[in-house]
Amino acid sequence: MRRIGRFLFVVKFVAAFSLLAPSFLGAQGERGAIVVEITGFRNSHGKAGILLFSREKGFPADHRQAREARFGTIRENACRVALEDIPYGSYAVIVFHDENGDGALQHDLFGTPREGVGASRNPSMRFGPPRFRDARFTLDSPELRLAISMRYPGKRREPVNGDGGAER
Repeated sequence: MRRIGRFLFVVKFVAAFSLLAPSFLGAQGERGAIVVEITGFRNSHGKAGILLFSREKGFPADHRQAREARFGTIRENACRVALEDIPYGSYAVIVFHDENGDGALQHDLFGTPREGVGASRNPSMRFGPPRFRDARFTLDSPELRLAISMRYPGKRREPVNGDGGAER
């Protein structure tokens, strides 16, 4: 009798596992692509640096802490880079205009970038670099498109002929 009880327990366990396992395992293994579309480069010199972070540690400046680091070609003052096979989750992206092609973001003596920068969700960067939480987004579909606008420190945005804020 005890054997039959154990057998029924195993059968119930296997049945329950076979019903629940596909959805559980599928959710953990889902991956997608993040298509980063960057506009507003002041020229097409150099390349665009793209850093994908999956956590706050190292964000935004420590490329060694980035989950992905890529460079893209700038054409007609824009760049598009696809980061593929990325597990579903929360991320933040930082981009920079590597105008001189040295592979790094140039800074002045005060730490202000000399080259253009941008971040996912286009957060304010008036008083320093964005925080991870301000740039964070969730990848939960096969493809996610991010539109990022480049910003160049020291460039003021003022209305020109009533256009609402074109760069001068």
